[in-house]
Amino acid sequence: MNVFILTEGGMEFGFGHVTRCSSIYQAFTKRDISPKFIINGDDSVNSILNGIDFKISNWLNDVSFLNTSDIVIIDSYLADNKIYEKISKEVSLAVYLDDNKRLDYPEGIVVNGLINASSLNYPSNDSIRYLLGSKYTPLRADFWDTPKLKINDEINNILITFGGNDLRNLTPKILKLLNYHFSNVNKKVIIADSFQNTSEIESLKNDNVELIYSPNSKEMLDSMSNVDLAISASGQTLYELACVGVPTIAVGIIDNQKDNIVNWQDIGFIEYAGCWNNEKLLDNILEKIDFLKNKETRYDKRLSGIQNIDGNGSKRIVKEILKEYYIKNSIFREIQQEDCLKIFEIANDDDVRQSSFNSDKIDLEDHKKWFKNVLNDDITKFLVLEYAADIIGQLRFDFDETYPVISISLNKNYRGLGLSKFLLNEGIKYIGESEKIVAYIKKDNIRSISFFKSMGFKKDSEVIIKNCEAFKFIRG
Repeated sequence: MNVFILTEGGMEFGFGHVTRCSSIYQAFTKRDISPKFIINGDDSVNSILNGIDFKISNWLNDVSFLNTSDIVIIDSYLADNKIYEKISKEVSLAVYLDDNKRLDYPEGIVVNGLINASSLNYPSNDSIRYLLGSKYTPLRADFWDTPKLKINDEINNILITFGGNDLRNLTPKILKLLNYHFSNVNKKVIIADSFQNTSEIESLKNDNVELIYSPNSKEMLDSMSNVDLAISASGQTLYELACVGVPTIAVGIIDNQKDNIVNWQDIGFIEYAGCWNNEKLLDNILEKIDFLKNKETRYDKRLSGIQNIDGNGSKRIVKEILKEYYIKNSIFREIQQEDCLKIFEIANDDDVRQSSFNSDKIDLEDHKKWFKNVLNDDITKFLVLEYAADIIGQLRFDFDETYPVISISLNKNYRGLGLSKFLLNEGIKYIGESEKIVAYIKKDNIRSISFFKSMGFKKDSEVIIKNCEAFKFIRG
């Protein structure tokens, strides 16, 4: 499978798009898929992409890679409709990261992980699937399973972070303010490679000021995890701060952040000090710090953040992309002789054996005999979901009882994507929607019980099968 991720970033564009695309890249690699990551930008992105394979290239002028693409993910403010239309037509699945309903997108998946995404009223379109809201906020891997911030009695450490370039030169102004009014408070100051004001910030350093240069995601997480309060721009960093639970005073930097700010205020996570050019900005920051001295207030802010951002958005995005892709490119068919060994591998998987009423490993020769019998009998319907000569999963209906008894299992390489539901739905359509179906499930198989319930099966009775306590479920 060839996956391409296209975005822009660097000195001219900032780093927000690159940061969130890198998190999607990381989520693909967790599933043993290595995307091609192409960035229209400059080498300043190196500092935030440690361990990620990427190429700097103006992909807007060269889309020849489409000939070898299966999935293309685009996160851009520069690409026009013509590029989106071309990509949508030439690849199996196109995915568009969006912030503000920028375009009328062609067929594909639209992802907007911003806190206000569901309020944007995207147009209804059968050819577009929407993944909207903070459930799909893409955060880098270090933020996926992060411990949450401890709320201390007092504010002793403050983080100052204004993105990849400190566009409005706010860092030195705020650091100077804090040095004067909170001289004994420790300040952690983020300085990116593309800052034009580094020397001015460095001139304000003292024993209570720690300067953190071009942190990677792990270093950024460590910085957030060891403060009581943050003063931040209102872009992508807010989502990482919310995930950790850092009470935050936010400053508006660009106009398109306004709706985002309002929604962060509505959920109670940020205290908004105003836009960058507000004459009272520094006074407002002092007032907000004073307001946040209360421990319970900061605890409430922490709670609002972690309840809305759990850090798993990138994994959810990739899960939905892969599910959509496999469904679109798979074949549901009856079993064939050449499937014998592939079915053997699925059936002999440790998890499958554990769920079976006979958990012993299967002998290959026994399996071959059984498979041959199943192919030739009249009481079994054996079906598979196939992708690129690989078997995603198998579904079997045995008709030797009053109602067909179902058996279903997935290749371990395709689990966790929601494909079992698709496979079962295809099976139900195959034998008829009105047909009653029976499933026997071990009592301790909580996952399977939950799955069959979600598919409309209802518990009928308790039974003993091969000395195992089980439930009988019936659908229809």
